Amino acid sequence: MLRIPRRNHYIKPICQIFMLLGLTILAWQAIHRPQEVEPNIYPYLTSLSPNLVIACQEEGLAISPDAWLDLLAIRSTIPDQESQNLIRQIYSQKPFKHLDWGGMDPALVATVQRHREILLEYPYFRPGQYVFPISGETWYTDTFGAERSGGERKHEGTDLFGQEGTPIVSIATGYVEKLGWNRLGGERVGVRGDDGNYYYYAHLQQIAPSLYIGKRVGKGDAIGSMGHTGDAIGTPDHLHFGIELPDGTWINPYPFLIIWQKYGVD
Repeated sequence: MLRIPRRNHYIKPICQIFMLLGLTILAWQAIHRPQEVEPNIYPYLTSLSPNLVIACQEEGLAISPDAWLDLLAIRSTIPDQESQNLIRQIYSQKPFKHLDWGGMDPALVATVQRHREILLEYPYFRPGQYVFPISGETWYTDTFGAERSGGERKHEGTDLFGQEGTPIVSIATGYVEKLGWNRLGGERVGVRGDDGNYYYYAHLQQIAPSLYIGKRVGKGDAIGSMGHTGDAIGTPDHLHFGIELPDGTWINPYPFLIIWQKYGVD
């Protein structure tokens, strides 16, 4: 005799499938939820003069591995005359946490300490942490915020000029989030860095054939080659490089690029 399965036999498996689907959606949302970033972090980082950063690195690395952080946090916050006592202590290899602030305003001391924490937590200036995106000769200036399309939009990156076909590499580890053609960027690659930021490489002549959406890329891995695709069709060959924070804010890459170029390509 043929037995017809009871309907409630299917209820439990169906419920389990929906629960699993719900958990998957929640996990995806948690992973892709924009990270909250304190509003003072990137204004501080992008305000730092590359010359000051390099000077502190060259001086500090001769003292101890992290002394440049101490020097940069102090010199970017306190006027030169007021900071001399602290600088002497750094040169004597006194640990930052044991510095004698000599009755300095507690609010100013707290600002220096916070700036050092930012430099430590967001290591864009740490030598070797990131690499320069161009493997070859290039020239560029700070044009972030310049008008484009007759004032309809602002330039949200840095243009690095060079010869057509110059190799472009990933500045950091991450995974390919976007790939291929768009109207403004032409042939472009978007990498979501392990640090949470989105790194945008546009106007490429060619995209590295090994790339695909979701592919892991390492620091220094091939992205493509320099070109003038998209709205750059009438301009000299260049890479448009942009940095977008998880909350959708584009920040100025120029000061970071200066430091990364000093230490070359990985």
